[in-house]
Amino acid sequence: MPCLEDCECALCHELIIQPVVLPCAHVFCKHCLAECMHSGPASRRCPLCRRLLHATKVEDLAVCSLLSSFLEEKFPEEYQKRCEQAKDFPELRPSEETQELPLFVLDPMLPLQRLHLNVFEPRYCALVRLSLASGRRFGMVGFDRNMSHLQHGVEVVIEDCMQSPNGHFQVRIVGTRVFRILQASQHADGYILASVDFPNVEATSLETDGNNLNEEVDQMICKLNDWQEMVRAERPQQMESILRDLGPRPATTQVGAFALWAAALLNPLPPLGLAPELRAHVLQADTAVARLRAVGRGLDTSLEHLRVLSKSPIRRWCLYLFRLPAPVMMTTVMVCACLISAIFPGAKD
Repeated sequence: MPCLEDCECALCHELIIQPVVLPCAHVFCKHCLAECMHSGPASRRCPLCRRLLHATKVEDLAVCSLLSSFLEEKFPEEYQKRCEQAKDFPELRPSEETQELPLFVLDPMLPLQRLHLNVFEPRYCALVRLSLASGRRFGMVGFDRNMSHLQHGVEVVIEDCMQSPNGHFQVRIVGTRVFRILQASQHADGYILASVDFPNVEATSLETDGNNLNEEVDQMICKLNDWQEMVRAERPQQMESILRDLGPRPATTQVGAFALWAAALLNPLPPLGLAPELRAHVLQADTAVARLRAVGRGLDTSLEHLRVLSKSPIRRWCLYLFRLPAPVMMTTVMVCACLISAIFPGAKD
């Protein structure tokens, strides 16, 4: 059975109170760990093994109720004394939204979007191992024109991971929060480690006209409904899969979240190829209104493109052909190819 010394916090050297168990299995008092995290992004690691805490915030530090009950039962007097001392602790301050994230440089993603990764490069295998051991989170960013990384990206969470015998990983991730890179450097394992903050996606400028903005949102919803119907007529299964991943549309009062949701609908992963690329522009927009209007421009372009395509008789025949069962479609293609060959025979030597 553990003794009192075995249950001391490594930071305050007192009996652990409000125990928080980190992914690396080390345990600290919630208040002690919060104070450690407040010292800056570089300190957002386990104080003992130095593993990254990634997106962990003070508000997200969860007390292990089972361990707390055990400590209270095992050391009732000491635990009660510590509870009395805790009343004099300063109130925990909310975390500053600055953290360290290892970066996977591949493709811009948006919150709620999912992506399957075949991870085989040694640097990114090291990144995945680190993420699995310390929060299952990392940053996803795209390339800029100079083949460097963009300055805005999305924090992602590993939903599922399978490692093959050769050390490669099959990983499924989902986007969570937009971040902005403050500073970046190359880690010894080869990947980029960045200090990031998480801007408020609902931030608006003082010049925003609330009534006009409501009208813009209502108009965009109508256009989005038209867009969905046009895409659903061509690709019903793909459209339903995208909507299932994204979940319900955010409330119109959450303009920033609504714009991100709409952008993810227009530019899903894998891409539909029916709308201009919006993800990078939406991520780097500095206000919710700018983000909304960037999506609006892309939506208008895509609607015009779809209307033009809908008038093409060749496209209508192709869509009809692709809806046929695979054996029927292949037979039809072979028959058409034979007819074309018979009508337009190749030149003879």
